[in-house]
Amino acid sequence: MEIILLENIRNLGKFGTKVNVAKGYGRNFLIPTGKAVPATSANLKVFEAKRVELEEQAQARLAQAQTRAEEIQAHALQLSARAAEGGKLYGSIGTAELVKAFAAQGVKLRRQELLLPEGPIREIGTFKVEVQLHAEVVAVANVTITPERT
Repeated sequence: MEIILLENIRNLGKFGTKVNVAKGYGRNFLIPTGKAVPATSANLKVFEAKRVELEEQAQARLAQAQTRAEEIQAHALQLSARAAEGGKLYGSIGTAELVKAFAAQGVKLRRQELLLPEGPIREIGTFKVEVQLHAEVVAVANVTITPERT
């Protein structure tokens, strides 16, 4: 399926490029979320007519993501959890818990924006959590897990 990208998409392409994607990816994700349009001749004409406006919107989204990244990097998150003697947690801390902790500090995130490449946090320590805010903007937040005092 051939589509026109309306924003930069990581590992796929830049704004305004025509790319081929799997039909399901295009129909079920890219087009409904407004990240792309089918590459028909009518859509190509409309895209070229609105190109400047769409580029300005893309720049605004990028600027907003950069502002959010600065805000996220300014916060150091501290969580406490029940842990065994060796520092292993009873359970784990995943994206849902991290989103709630950020919300308590006034930073709004979606679970999908948090990247935990090594999976959920399962031990005490300080970790770097990546937050993918835009295809070009990744913020790094420091998360410290301490043992819960009883």
